[in-house]
Amino acid sequence: MSIQLELRVTSGKPVYRGHDHYWSVIRDLGKGGRLFTFEDIDLRCNDLDGKSISDFVGRLCKAGYLGVTETLHGQTDQPRTTNTAVRRQHVYRLVKSPAATPILNRDGSPGKQGQGQVQLWNAMRSLSSFDAKELAIAASTADVPVQRTTALAYIKRLETASYLQVLRTGKAASPGIWRLKPSMNTGPKPPKILRTKLVYDANLKKIMGTLIAEEVAA
Repeated sequence: MSIQLELRVTSGKPVYRGHDHYWSVIRDLGKGGRLFTFEDIDLRCNDLDGKSISDFVGRLCKAGYLGVTETLHGQTDQPRTTNTAVRRQHVYRLVKSPAATPILNRDGSPGKQGQGQVQLWNAMRSLSSFDAKELAIAASTADVPVQRTTALAYIKRLETASYLQVLRTGKAASPGIWRLKPSMNTGPKPPKILRTKLVYDANLKKIMGTLIAEEVAA
């Protein structure tokens, strides 16, 4: 019989990285037509080497969300880079400032990665109650359809993290029904399922719920 361990996640250093955080920083820096540099963004993040910020900024430029007003020589767009040959830094202005974080491919075209979770979260916030099929239908668009199995997996993760109230337990003849707890409607950004299966709330900037680790049999 395997052993289950409950791992409690304690509050630590906030996670000041990821596209949602970078975008909130960029919107704040660019308010009122103010100009800013890569270093201004980097100083408000705890990204490991700046490469993720640089990649996201590049996508924003190609998509027309950012414009380059001038280039400063003797500085670099990646202050922690080991490539000393790169010695320039752009000065940016914010061209478009939607509240939602732009989901973009590296060439600047609209991306779909993570869009399913955005649509599922928006549907949860708008529905008074739902089963997995109803949620999948409400969350689906022509560009990003959401399968029932995907909706159910997201529901189960958020239920474990205490976002959802179970109104009816699912059985063979009747599907489970849930609702989003009003106190857990934390904001427009969807809770993200991390690779560890933990739930990260980008609105609160913290891990939600507990992690159950199961011993793997030899």
